[in-house]
Amino acid sequence: MEERNVTRREFLNVAAMGAAVAATGQVFSILAKDEPPAMKMKLFVCSICGHVEYGSAPEFCPVCHASKDNFKQDDALFTDAEAKLKDGGLSHTPEIIIKKSELIKEQPCHQVEVRVGKKLHPMEEAHHIRFLDCYVDDKYVSRILLTVGVQPASSFLLKALGKKVRIVEVCNLHGHWQAEATLA
Repeated sequence: MEERNVTRREFLNVAAMGAAVAATGQVFSILAKDEPPAMKMKLFVCSICGHVEYGSAPEFCPVCHASKDNFKQDDALFTDAEAKLKDGGLSHTPEIIIKKSELIKEQPCHQVEVRVGKKLHPMEEAHHIRFLDCYVDDKYVSRILLTVGVQPASSFLLKALGKKVRIVEVCNLHGHWQAEATLA
């Protein structure tokens, strides 16, 4: 059997996961950059519209309604995009702010504001953000299409209950990027 040196971070990740399993009896899928590939959630991408599904490909794409045959598994989708840029995604990683919305008084909801990049992403014909997809607990909720005539930012008003929100954005040159935040 081949010996492998384990980093402190890998050891702590495995120890934390073991404690969670022992305490609850459930196995949690932990998504982290430096986690072993076997622990990452499977990613499936629609070849028609770019929609990402977490876990397994659906029978039909919730965005463009393409069949399951149009989904390709690409578990390195986000890490490949980040590896191509020297700035580590400074102008591509979505920034998420969650607030209670005052707009819909009849039914409380979360306002999820999204800005693409700590350094604002350009919105030019040659380089722009195509869309923002919103997920609650890894289930697709909605898509906002962007054009060069708008800022690389928008917001979602979520009535869906859940523990986390994930935003996926697609740059026409640099591919898929994601970020997640906890819903309060």
